[in-house]
Amino acid sequence: MPLLRFAPPPDWRSVDGALARLAAYHAVALTSPRAASAVACRAAAAPLGRVTVPVWATGAATAVALGSVLGMVRRPEKRFGADAGGDTAAGAALARAMLAAGTRPPVLYFCGDARRDELPAGLRAAGLTVDEIVCYRSLLAEPGMARRAARGASALVVSSPRVAQLLARTVDATERPRLVAIGPTTAAAAEVAGWPADAVAQNVTAASVADAVRSLLKLFEAR
Repeated sequence: MPLLRFAPPPDWRSVDGALARLAAYHAVALTSPRAASAVACRAAAAPLGRVTVPVWATGAATAVALGSVLGMVRRPEKRFGADAGGDTAAGAALARAMLAAGTRPPVLYFCGDARRDELPAGLRAAGLTVDEIVCYRSLLAEPGMARRAARGASALVVSSPRVAQLLARTVDATERPRLVAIGPTTAAAAEVAGWPADAVAQNVTAASVADAVRSLLKLFEAR
């Protein structure tokens, strides 16, 4: 049941303008494979020539999505906490790695309209200016669809903090099935919203999610 979909920005002028001004920046940062894919498509449509600005990504998935359109992509080493897991840890680790590498302002940050602030906040706390350019939007479903998703279910698997928040404010407490969160970030958002997760998948993989669902249902069957 799709409760969150993604769309392009209303227009691409900000993204295209930022790509045209790459030489004015001392670093480019991305924390999302979806943002990387959007930037890669726009950059491929208007070849940029040789890019000399350092490009940073939080992890392998984001680096792969970006490809080679902006040249070599750097990633934070484990010593910066890059393997700690979760969006929050990834953004903070990238900020620490960029600062340790001597990154100077200004920094160009391609992101979605609903993004986490750990990366830009970490860089700004160190005195760097960061230009945030939105290259995709996250659109939530209507409340009625969220209620239909919960109706009659034994368990709901939620992989987005925003979807967890939508469900918590839409589905009455007396009608809530068991909740399985994918990862600690989504679980934390669900708890703050007032619908704590009954189980949390240890890894963002289909096998891990299936294990969490099976364990949860067996637990309730035993009771």
